[in-house]
Amino acid sequence: MLNHRTENQKGIQRMSKSYSELVAQAESAVSAVKDAELRRVAFEKILDDLLASSSTDAPDSRTGRATSHQRVRPSGSIRSKGHAAEGQAKSTRAGTSAYIEELVGEAYFSKPKTISEVKAELGNRGHHIPLTSLSGPLQRFCQKKKLRRQKADGEGKKKAFAYSNW
Repeated sequence: MLNHRTENQKGIQRMSKSYSELVAQAESAVSAVKDAELRRVAFEKILDDLLASSSTDAPDSRTGRATSHQRVRPSGSIRSKGHAAEGQAKSTRAGTSAYIEELVGEAYFSKPKTISEVKAELGNRGHHIPLTSLSGPLQRFCQKKKLRRQKADGEGKKKAFAYSNW
């Protein structure tokens, strides 16, 4: 028991030594800042960054931050990059391509639709996507031969593309 306490005390001394070195490094980094409040905030930020970078595999117990090799999930738990949690299913696909895929599956493109009509339909479904964000995914669907793109007569001299099922 006595031997165990001695080891813990040595570990604390090593930690406090490295901590004091980090504090000194942070103090020297902000020494030129004149404004006291700005200096305090900068010191805290720098010290947090130094503490986080001094740890290698585990989150720093003083800051609770994840290291550069880890990612914090929305639930607050930490997971290393590239490693899926056991039993965790892959998330379902979401985004513009998934919304267009849904329209294709519902035979929305059985009659040719312009990009503006696609935008309006997605808006009706609660997916407000900018027109400029639709052109790329629609073009990829055409390249995959899920949709066909043909020039259609637009208003005036302007010609727009119409998208339909392949």
